[in-house]
Amino acid sequence: MGTIRRWMSEHSEVAGILVFILVVIVIGGGAYGISALTGRNSGSGGGTSAPSAAESSTEGSSTESASEESSSAESSSAESSSTAAESQSQTGGTEASPSLGDTIYEQGVYFQLVDEQVTAKIETNLRSVPSTESDDYIVATIYNGDWIRRTGIGHNGWSRVEYNGQVLYAVTSYLSTDGSSSSTPTYQDAGDSVTAKDETNLRTSPDSTDDSNVVGTLTNGTYLTRTGIGSNGWSRLDYNGTEVYAVTNLLTTE
Repeated sequence: MGTIRRWMSEHSEVAGILVFILVVIVIGGGAYGISALTGRNSGSGGGTSAPSAAESSTEGSSTESASEESSSAESSSAESSSTAAESQSQTGGTEASPSLGDTIYEQGVYFQLVDEQVTAKIETNLRSVPSTESDDYIVATIYNGDWIRRTGIGHNGWSRVEYNGQVLYAVTSYLSTDGSSSSTPTYQDAGDSVTAKDETNLRTSPDSTDDSNVVGTLTNGTYLTRTGIGSNGWSRLDYNGTEVYAVTNLLTTE
């Protein structure tokens, strides 16, 4: 130790340099230790440090899960739309037209569909609605021998018919499919001269179910004496001394 002091005393300038170098080394080593400690503390805290591998994995899994949920929702929406479209296609398409024997609901009446020719048993009104409440509903009147098409038979005593392109209604019990009349007609006496509006058959009886009773034809411009106007829609005529009949609405006095 004494030797060291003696050497330092003899070489004071060299000793000062060595002490300076030593101080620098000590201070530098301390600063390095503090920096390393600070770096470790910064790495273990929150704030601005980069996410760890585990955190990155968790965030990736969360994003992936959200993407899967969105994809699942879109798929479910697409399936719902497809199901709705399919249901609409099955129920919303054009319905098949009703056929004979089917039942339709019209004007408050259930009609079973038919397709047949009918005539009036007696003078029968054709109405725009199946009701007798007002004569304003009357569109036309038919008589025995006037044939029209019946398209439906109602549950309440009305028939659905077609007349001159119109859908009208008549009391079912007043109609006949065989041309028969419901009662013996009465004839009001007449003595006028009539001719056919166009051309009409003259028959030995007021019945148009077949042509076996046709004895002649009356054309426009040829006049016959009418002796009676029947309640059944027929007129009684004198045809060369023979009593014949013709449909009243096919005759005219003009």
